[in-house]
Amino acid sequence: MLSPNTIFRKTEAGNVEIATRKLGLRAELRRLLIMIDGKNTVAKLAAVVRPAEIEPLLLELQASGVIDSSDGMSFSSSMSPGPSAASTTPTDSTEPTQQQFNAARNAAVRFLNDVLGPGAETMAIKIERCKNAQELRDTVTQTRASLDRMMGEATGQRFLDAVRSAAK
Repeated sequence: MLSPNTIFRKTEAGNVEIATRKLGLRAELRRLLIMIDGKNTVAKLAAVVRPAEIEPLLLELQASGVIDSSDGMSFSSSMSPGPSAASTTPTDSTEPTQQQFNAARNAAVRFLNDVLGPGAETMAIKIERCKNAQELRDTVTQTRASLDRMMGEATGQRFLDAVRSAAK
């Protein structure tokens, strides 16, 4: 459980996202990212979203690499930001192993094929081309946003849950 007093700050990637909208974050994620300033607590941030959604939204932003907590706390699991996952052993305790990376990538492609069938080809190819964990995080975030728009947020969340579950 995330402490209501935890404070998050934007990473350099978060500042770039605010300026460029490169990741195509959903409106509630972007609004939350804008409010994260290294001063607002989780309790204060919860006022701009549904209270039950604050932790999953912060987790998603952290997994995208656009925020981190000022106290170094990481409440995400194996898909949280860090160095490349090219080696078979993690270089950081939160970085996925090569096996976790491959499992997450395969789960993402399988989900897309199951849900979209032949229409998933372009998204699946983009995911299959990811060479490291950060590329996969970025692509999964973009794909989730696309699924949210095309099929509703429940489908986007199921996609994200399938990827995270496979990476454990």
